[in-house]
Amino acid sequence: MPDKSKIPELPTIDEISETLPAVSEYCPASRLPELFKESQSDTLPVIDMEGKLTGIISEYDLAKIIPDWSMDQESYLHEYLVASLMTRDVWAETTNTNISELLSNVNKMHTRVVPIVEKDETYTGSVITRSSIIHYLTKLVKPRSLGGLATPLGVYITDGKHQAGPGNLGLFLTGVVLGLIISVIEVITAFVINWFNIDSIGGPYFPLIILGQIVLFLLILRFTPLVKMHAAEHQTINAIEKGMPLSLETVKMQPKEHVRCGTNLMVLILGIQIIVIIYGSFLTQFGPLFQFLFLILGFSFIFSYWKRGGMLLQKYFTTVKASDKYIKSGIKAGNEILKKYKEDTDPRSSSIFTKIWNSGLIQIVAGFILVNFIFDIIV
Repeated sequence: MPDKSKIPELPTIDEISETLPAVSEYCPASRLPELFKESQSDTLPVIDMEGKLTGIISEYDLAKIIPDWSMDQESYLHEYLVASLMTRDVWAETTNTNISELLSNVNKMHTRVVPIVEKDETYTGSVITRSSIIHYLTKLVKPRSLGGLATPLGVYITDGKHQAGPGNLGLFLTGVVLGLIISVIEVITAFVINWFNIDSIGGPYFPLIILGQIVLFLLILRFTPLVKMHAAEHQTINAIEKGMPLSLETVKMQPKEHVRCGTNLMVLILGIQIIVIIYGSFLTQFGPLFQFLFLILGFSFIFSYWKRGGMLLQKYFTTVKASDKYIKSGIKAGNEILKKYKEDTDPRSSSIFTKIWNSGLIQIVAGFILVNFIFDIIV
């Protein structure tokens, strides 16, 4: 059974409530459709002349009488008041309500809104909606979205608010490894350019050089342990998102590709870059119409197939079947992130900076820059 003792520490009334205007019990029923539309709610609190809650009115209440009323030949001669249609037996909560009890009784909430009142029954102007409670409780089941990275120290996983796995050092070392690979490629590229006396910038071979560097990067990466760690990260996240237990056998059954992998985004960026390079290197001498058609067709192709291309790149280059050692690293990080998520009693979402930091981008770039700085000094 889940530990409900933590629930009172989680949200407050203000954090799960929303503003909703009330309607007077003397309001004509014919105005209700307009009021429902303006408030974007099919249920409204009802108050008396002193502002005290007397009931709620919903579209369902109006639907009970509207067919006969609207078809009546003399319907314009009489008007219903909200007081005659509303539901008087209302579930309301005070501003200092017991949040734990409220959350645990959501299954008994037969109305869409729970008005919040003062001790003297005066309506505060705020309600707790059934959908907001369900939305909040659903978030406690598991993280809505997980991201991860392969590092030399193991699988790294984050929900945007917490880190699991090797942490910042592992992310930094990932940047170091990528920097070393790029540095090796630059050395090889410089050797080839000097050997064949090729004009590397702006010349006709420039697109081929860029393409060759991309292929060489993928080939080198393909034979590093990072791609196995990358596969284990994907398999662990796939298992969590499917609600499967994080056992060795179960995680090994998961696909090693993931639709939100950064490889997909890399394909999009590289595709756009290649289109621009080809345009700048070869097509400036052609007429505007041909250039326009090339750009339209090129970008259309990239934006239509970048995700499919990314999945293929994952399948054959950026992920490789992981051994049990790497899978266990993923499981360890997966269990850690789930534990941190469950134990977090702060309902507030993380800041933008925290999300960026936990994404690992800053640490990886720092490691990459350090390697390039040292490489420039040596070379």
